[in-house]
Amino acid sequence: MNGVDAMFGKFTGRIVATTFFVFAVTLWNSIFYGYYNYHFNMLLDLSYTIILAAIVWWIASYYDHSKFLLKNLTISEEKYKKLLDETNYVFNNLNQVVYQTDNCGNFIMLNPTWENLTGFTFDESIGVQLQSFVYHEDQFIADNIYNNNGTSHMSIRKEIRFRKNSGGFVWVELNMKYNYDVHNNLLSTVGTLTDITERKFSEQELLQLNEDLTIQSEKLSVIAQLSAAIAHEVRNPLTSISGFLQLLKERKELDLEYIRIIFSEIERIELVLGELLMLSKPQSVSFQTFDILKTIDYVVALLISKANMDNVEINNHKSAEPLWIYGDENQLKQVLINILKNAMESIGYNGKIEIVQCQSNNFVSLYIKDTGCGISEELLTKIGQPFYTTKEKGTGLGLTTCFKIIENHKGKIHISSQLGIGTTFEIILPINEMIMSNVNHA
Repeated sequence: MNGVDAMFGKFTGRIVATTFFVFAVTLWNSIFYGYYNYHFNMLLDLSYTIILAAIVWWIASYYDHSKFLLKNLTISEEKYKKLLDETNYVFNNLNQVVYQTDNCGNFIMLNPTWENLTGFTFDESIGVQLQSFVYHEDQFIADNIYNNNGTSHMSIRKEIRFRKNSGGFVWVELNMKYNYDVHNNLLSTVGTLTDITERKFSEQELLQLNEDLTIQSEKLSVIAQLSAAIAHEVRNPLTSISGFLQLLKERKELDLEYIRIIFSEIERIELVLGELLMLSKPQSVSFQTFDILKTIDYVVALLISKANMDNVEINNHKSAEPLWIYGDENQLKQVLINILKNAMESIGYNGKIEIVQCQSNNFVSLYIKDTGCGISEELLTKIGQPFYTTKEKGTGLGLTTCFKIIENHKGKIHISSQLGIGTTFEIILPINEMIMSNVNHA
């Protein structure tokens, strides 16, 4: 039954037309030959029948074909609508921002994730340039996005920060594809924005952790290398204390001068051990204002025993006025210890280290000059690179850590050296202008 219905539905026009044709021919014959009693005219009758059959069949075929096309068009329209609904569902529910811009970079299409990511609404953003939503510190990246002339890149990928409507920024990975016409003129761009804020912060935390571990490792390395000198610093006061206690025991009476000396030596031991503990203990980074000259005195006092053992003379030419620095004192101590220790190792035995400070404009320069073996120009360019070292048992992380610490303090390190003559380190640090201004006015 279904087959008959299907056939009838497909050829409805032709079936109806055939029925009409039979009826029309029968009516023709009845009128002409029955009612009017005309004589049978073969030519007229055949012509009428053929022409009527052709017209009826053409109309019927046209009807059936049109009906078939209409049915297919309806099916296609339903499929397209379903596909469009599915596409819009995916487009509107992606976790990534999907966008399209014109050739000037103005948004012409955005999905709802854009508002979730930045806080800017669809109406606020459509027709506005993509670059205007980029965080101000990354504008130099955004300015280059639409500078392609059609011969450089068909697509790009950038990690960049976008402004948030509520303030601050969000890290995104921008993927963009350029569309050009046949004359290489930019027509539009399409792309995605993926939120990578959490990943970027995790990377920064990991880098900071690695940096802290490196600094702590270098501190422990310095302590290990200075252990003999530190033991000497502690043993000398202990010898003095032991001697004076022996004298007091023999005299069997208290001598205030002896007691004063004993307490003085105990304070000296406490100072050395306290400084050693301060150096070895992990410290949280804390920026504050301090006098760099006192920091240099601390480092020289810590290293002087080692220097004396190696017959190395350390001359600290102190500036007459305090030099106030804003930074982390413990980290800068680590820098000075590393550089002075390297200078002593370069000298080996019997030499000099000169420390000079000078102020220029808003910066202070610390010069540490040694009379060691020097560094060749070829090796000088590699100094500060991770894991590069000229020492047999070195890690190559000491000076790398120093460079990183000074960079974090918005300073610089310059190195000059001559083989057989020595090396000079210049550490440049910004001065705390407010403190220096108050001191100068006072």
